[in-house]
This record gives sequence, structure tokens and C-alpha cells, in this order.
Amino acid sequence: MASQIIHVDTSYGKLALRSAGSGSQVPLLLIHGNSSGSEIFRPIFAREQPSSRRVLALDLPGYGESANATNPETTYTMPAYAKAAVEVLQKLDIKEVVVVGWSLGGHIAVEMLPLFPGIKGIMIIGALLCPIFETPLNDERTRWNMNPNLSEEDLTMFAKGGTGAYEEWMAKAAIRTDPKARQVLFTNLGTGDCSDQQKLVAETKVPTAVVVGTAEPHLFNDAIKALPYGALWSGKVIEIKDGQHCPLWEYPQEVLPVLAKFLDDVAA
Repeated sequence: MASQIIHVDTSYGKLALRSAGSGSQVPLLLIHGNSSGSEIFRPIFAREQPSSRRVLALDLPGYGESANATNPETTYTMPAYAKAAVEVLQKLDIKEVVVVGWSLGGHIAVEMLPLFPGIKGIMIIGALLCPIFETPLNDERTRWNMNPNLSEEDLTMFAKGGTGAYEEWMAKAAIRTDPKARQVLFTNLGTGDCSDQQKLVAETKVPTAVVVGTAEPHLFNDAIKALPYGALWSGKVIEIKDGQHCPLWEYPQEVLPVLAKFLDDVAA
């Protein structure tokens, strides 16, 4: 599917989306991860068959072709990202949607559940959902993301660790990301500015597909599989052999059929 960039004016700034396809099937909203961008969903747009649904890949505020936040402290948080995504759907007059979120995007998809009753399904790729943190986070990943002085070399190395199939655009996306987006997000996670995502996904009746790579380098797959999902699609977490943090990008030939089946089941 050939895509085009569209822009939507929101209370969180002018946000960019890759848009392709049309038709009567429930639209698909794609949300990327930390220091990345909508291009991570290129495998979905690259499918050759004509689409009978609209597919939208959002650049979050402070990312890609979207504007940086005027008010970073109230924009670069998981709840605000979810509200921004919902506002985009409302501005585009989309009443129903299936959301696919990778990494940070998976967290945002879950944050959207109580905000947008038209969500018909969510697919979470490479994300261990958050509880409510009771103390400020102080792990190595948090300290790295909160560093305001990351160099282009630092961010390039980060991008190279993001997937098992690095391309140069990934470093450019990390370098482009507003540094305040990382700092505010990880600061606020440790002060309770996040829903209890584990509770949300345990209580939802919305079909929830969960995809991980068996070679995931950053998260604990056993913890992801142990969460009490309320509506886990297929009854299990889908494991992609040899996939790392973004199996959709690394092994699209394995993940795209899973997504197609999930969409068919949601429609049914």
C-alpha cells in the first residue's frame, strides 16, 4: 500500500500520520516505541495486496514529523500520549479502531482502553505492561533516558539495540526525538503518572494479542506471559522464533499472518 503523510491539529500540537488504504473494515492505528517513529511499521504498509481498511501510523508528539510539545511536562507522558491518539481518531471521525502498539506504543494502546470505547482489539508487541510504580524509577534504562546530554553516537547505539535488523533511519529517528520526551516520560513513570496497565489488561474484554520475540534482549518474556490478560487472543502469548525487540520489523513474514488472523477474528 502506498502511504502519504497527513497532519492533524490537536491540543498536543500538529501530529503526523502515515495514512494508506480505505474501505469498510475497522481502521488500524499503529503506535511506535521510544525514540523511534512510524516508519517501524513499514512492513505493514509494504504489503502488496490492496487494503480494504484504512491504516494509520502515528508519529507521537516530539517524534518523527510531528511537532515538539509546547508543554512537555503535560504531553510526554503515557496518559497524554493516549489522549493525543484518541484526539487524532476523533478529529478523523474514526469511531472504531484496532490498535497495534510496539514497545512504548503497546503501553499507550492499553492506556487508550478506558478512553476510547470504539477499540475493537489491541496487539501489543514487545512490551511488559506497567503496574503503578510506588517509588521513583532508578534503573539503568531510566537513568539513560533521563540524560539530557546524549550524543548522536549514544542515540545511534540505542537505535542499533532496538531491533535485530538495524537501518540508518532508526538512528535518525532517535536523534530527531525531542530529548525532553525521554526525560519527562521516565521521570513521570516513577511518580505515578501512569495507569495500572496490568489491571487494565486483566479487566478488559477487548481481544488482546500479545507478541514477543524469543530472543527479546530487553524484557523478561516470562513476566510478559505471566500477566493475567482478561481477553488474551488465541489463549497464549505469540512467540516469534529468534525475534528480538521488534519481531514485526525483524520477521514480518511471521508476524503479518498473525496480525491478519487477529484482524479477521476481531471482525468476526
